[in-house]
Amino acid sequence: MSNYFTPICIEKYNIYDVYYNDDNQIIIISPMENDCLNIYLCEETNRHIFCVEICSHNHTFIYHLTTHQYNDVITLSINGELITTKINTYGTFTGDIIMSTIVKSEDKYIKQWIKYYTTIGVTRFIIYDNSEDNTLEYVLENHITNKLVILIKWNYPYRLPKSGISGQTTQQNHSVYAFNTSKYILLFDVDEYLNPQTKTFNINECLNDIMDKHNININEIGSFKIHNRFFYNPNNLETHNYEFLKIYDCDKITQTGHEKHIVIPKNIKVFSVHEITVGKNPFVVNDKYMYFNHYYFLNKNDRGKNTARRTDDSIKRIIANIDLSNA
Repeated sequence: MSNYFTPICIEKYNIYDVYYNDDNQIIIISPMENDCLNIYLCEETNRHIFCVEICSHNHTFIYHLTTHQYNDVITLSINGELITTKINTYGTFTGDIIMSTIVKSEDKYIKQWIKYYTTIGVTRFIIYDNSEDNTLEYVLENHITNKLVILIKWNYPYRLPKSGISGQTTQQNHSVYAFNTSKYILLFDVDEYLNPQTKTFNINECLNDIMDKHNININEIGSFKIHNRFFYNPNNLETHNYEFLKIYDCDKITQTGHEKHIVIPKNIKVFSVHEITVGKNPFVVNDKYMYFNHYYFLNKNDRGKNTARRTDDSIKRIIANIDLSNA
């Protein structure tokens, strides 16, 4: 039996998944490779039209319909054609702090990444496997059994002619809608490590402190926008296991571009790679509170060889709380 969730693909209409979420909605995710579809839910004599959210960057369509009755098989009318299909569910994780990412051939470093983020307060990982070999179900078998990891087979093109990097944006919006009642969803890659600079390194406590200091109402923002700091390995130091976390050569913190977000899913409608395109505005987090270490060289032999002019070992206090003996 496979450990993967398999999306409900309707290839004719370029639909990547059809699923029921934890906010009583049917969601249909599609890249913007075609014109917007006319989709109805057909129930006996009634038809209910889906609303659609459109990414202003031309990456993703999100069709949604609120319904209080779940059926594992539904009939859709798509551009006038009746299609009966199964419908997925991914579980309800109300109040969870979730990490969502798309990966390809990251078996070597993903367990370290999971352990690190578990240490700082992530309670669930939604991992979209974009590889063809599908080995992650064996690498992460224990995490899947323990319900820490939800593994989704996401064998869709990362980049398409019209919708660009829609492989990633469909993944991001899939999570935003699938886990709409979770508290936060972190949208980070496997080479990116959030690095809180405050007294506590627990994500929830850190964000609570920030909101208290700046009088932020969580219902009024769409996300916490976090700045990037590139780390380099010009001397080809060892990176196996957790050794890469002991490489401290870095650049200055990037103030524009490369940001990542901790999103509040109920407050956004469309996310696109590095920004909210439909939804409430982000709160930009000051670097004195947190930024993320971007190990640009990790698992990539052709990059991250820059000569660094700075060092930053502030992550030491976090990794001191992790068993580094093995991944």
